[in-house]
Amino acid sequence: MPTPRRYLTGTGSHLPERVVSNAELSTLVANYDARTAGCDLDAWIRRHYGVRTRHWARDGESTGDMALAAARRALEAAELAAGELDLIVLATATSDHVAPHSVSFVQAELGTKAVCHQLQDACPGFLNALMVADSLMANLGYRRALVIAAEKMTHLIDKRDFRMSGLFADAAGAVVLEALELPEQATGRPHGFLSFYAGTDGAAGMALRVPAGGTRRPLTAERLAIGEHHLVSEFRSVYAFAVDTARRCIAEALARAGLRADQVDWLIPHHASENIVLESLSTTGIQPDRLVWAIDHTGNTSSASVPTALDEAVRAGRFRDGDHVLMLALGGGMGWGSTVYRWLDPARARAARR
Repeated sequence: MPTPRRYLTGTGSHLPERVVSNAELSTLVANYDARTAGCDLDAWIRRHYGVRTRHWARDGESTGDMALAAARRALEAAELAAGELDLIVLATATSDHVAPHSVSFVQAELGTKAVCHQLQDACPGFLNALMVADSLMANLGYRRALVIAAEKMTHLIDKRDFRMSGLFADAAGAVVLEALELPEQATGRPHGFLSFYAGTDGAAGMALRVPAGGTRRPLTAERLAIGEHHLVSEFRSVYAFAVDTARRCIAEALARAGLRADQVDWLIPHHASENIVLESLSTTGIQPDRLVWAIDHTGNTSSASVPTALDEAVRAGRFRDGDHVLMLALGGGMGWGSTVYRWLDPARARAARR
């Protein structure tokens, strides 16, 4: 008997209550000179990043809190109780603690005994978590999985640096995957995941880094005082990497799915920045009107970018059965991942479990 395919049966996301505009940022940053830049900060951020507002978590709101909120929305959409889960995979670079992991908090709060795994991952985290969950379901027989990506990026950035605070923000997104047997599996035109692609270039990993706080360079009072606990980005190197890698993610995912670029109905990219995404698309044959993203009001929420935009699109009813949805993410590590998912109405997928 063939292994059941895995389908999305519910999505959820969480954006913190506090909305920070570019105008508010201009009162917080310490290193922006409008005279040198030739424009005010709002114009600079919109031109370079495409961001107008973003959400910042409150001081007492952790990555785990946001992950839990997104998880509950995804379970509600999937019409499942937490106790029915077999597996939880959470991706984050901003865990609540070194130990226990944020995923342990989520499991405990949901009241489930599902097997838990956490990926210490940044921007590619959601795609990697999807691959891990899909593989475990296929090989270990798990039937229902909750996949979460959550980041409190404001924990890592120096909010006085306009380049960082203008781009990065906080959010969480989640999906429910279920292994289901549908009549279509015998037709040769399956829905669900058609391909996965992933890779890592560890030699380039220091282009996005937090200098201190790990075992190689422990955080001391002196290092804290000079800001070595903040995220550092070599923007020029990251930009070139992101454009080239996004194009490769698209090409590889399509080739492995046996599709052409003109067969992509929707593209959900990592929210690296608007200019990176648009330049990436310029040679792919995918038109900008195929983009599904939320960068204008969320900014770059690292691993949470893709599932947050996915949830917004699902709740807006943008996808139709048979649509080819290409998702990709890249960044910290430096790593990348992409997938093509042939859309199946989650309600139709849920009906198959009965």
